[in-house]
Parts: sequence; C-alpha cells; structure tokens
Amino acid sequence: MKTILITGATDGIGLETAKILACSGHQVILHGRSAEKIQLARDTIQRSAPNAVLHTTHADLADLSAVARMAQNLAARLPQLDVLINNAGVYMTELRLTKDGFEMTLGVNHLAHFLLTNLLLPLLKKSPGPRVVTVSSVVHTGGRIDFDNINNKRHFDGYHAYANSKLANVLFANELARHAPWLTSNSLHPGVIGTKLLHNAFDMAGASVAEGARTPVYLAASPEVKGITGKYFDQCAAVQPASLSLDQHLAQQLWDWSMNAARPFSAEIQ
Repeated sequence: MKTILITGATDGIGLETAKILACSGHQVILHGRSAEKIQLARDTIQRSAPNAVLHTTHADLADLSAVARMAQNLAARLPQLDVLINNAGVYMTELRLTKDGFEMTLGVNHLAHFLLTNLLLPLLKKSPGPRVVTVSSVVHTGGRIDFDNINNKRHFDGYHAYANSKLANVLFANELARHAPWLTSNSLHPGVIGTKLLHNAFDMAGASVAEGARTPVYLAASPEVKGITGKYFDQCAAVQPASLSLDQHLAQQLWDWSMNAARPFSAEIQ
C-alpha cells in the first residue's frame, strides 16, 4: 500500500484518480482549496470504497505561503510519502495574478507545484520507491518560456498562458529527474478529458474522467514504472514530447527562476 498525495483532488481527473487508487487499497491524501470541497470529495470516494483510507489537506495554490504551511503540516503528520501527483490546474481567460504577484496560470500550474514538491522531498526520501507524477497536457507543444515576459503581462492570451504552464510542467518533471535521481519523476498527457476546465476553456466535450485517470494511476502505482524517470507519457506509454521540453539548458533556467521565486517561502519549512 502506497501513501499518495493528489493535488486538485476535489473534481475531474484528480477526484477520479483518487477514487481508483483508494479502491485499489492505497492510502490517499486529498488536496483541495477548501475544507468543504475536500469533505465532499472524501464522501464521494467513501461511498465507492467504504474501507478506503483517506486523509485531507487544503491550501490555495495561488498563495505560496499557504502551500508552504500545507507542506509543513504534511511533514508533521506523515511518516513518509510514496507518491506525489501534481494534478491541480487552472485556465484563465483574463490576466489575473496570484497573491504573490505571479500570473495565475503559471503560478498555480507550475510554481505552486515546484514549491510543494521541493518542500516534500524529505518526506519522499523516506519512501523505498518515491515517485512524482506531474500532469501536463499535449498543449505543451505550443508553449514557450519567455523569461522577459514570464508573467504574460504583455498581450495576455489564456491559451498561450496555459500552454506555457504545461511546457513548464514537462521541463520541471525532467529537471527534477536530474536533480533527484533517487526518485522517479515523469509527466503526462491525460487525454482530452471532459472536465470543468476543458468545458470552460475550450467549450468542447471530451473523454471520460476514467480515461483521464488511467495514465496518472499507472505512473503512480504500476510496478512497470519502477526505475523509469524523466519521461513523458500518453496512454500509459512513454512518448516523445515537444523538442523544447527536452532542452536541458531551458529546464535549468526555469528551475533557477522557480527557485528564486519560491525562495521567500521555502524557509517556512526546514
């Protein structure tokens, strides 16, 4: 049985991933923005799996201090963490900033998960086979990282901001694999899934959330993934991501920028 933390577990792919893993006997920690939403998610899963071992944690990922406090709380509560699934994501139709002044899409989809992952590394290191799974998207192929306009304050476009954040997810997962060779770090495209985000952003239907959860569940729990790291998956198979996502210099640049951005908050946990 693994102990697995899933961000954005209150609906969509995150909730379905949590449900499948809980039904498989894993201990699942549900993350959401509010205690109320998490309780609803917990009740939903408990109805499908009455004996599921579920825990909850909450933080607004648009507030890096809250992310740091959540990590500190988890470090105090858990003996170890086997798997972190960086799943939560937002799509903004207009320019909005996080509490800390970062463009919301990049702030939530990338920077919050960068900080959370780094703060949870000591907990992951206690696991005999730690894994970090980062949910990206095929739209990462249209992403660019422009450090001169990383907050997209010039000519904001919601799709481009989302694509940029998804490219950042793949770059981060790849660079984490190099920084922490003792764990497995992989990213994935879940498919075009009929989530709230897809409907609000693209006004289109998509596949079932069960389909969207297949690859995250596979990367989190399958013994086949043991020792496989720094890869990008689609439909439970490693595939070639965009060439830009394989640029190690760019990945290191993004890591350094992210570390500088997160540094004021990383001191909140030892």
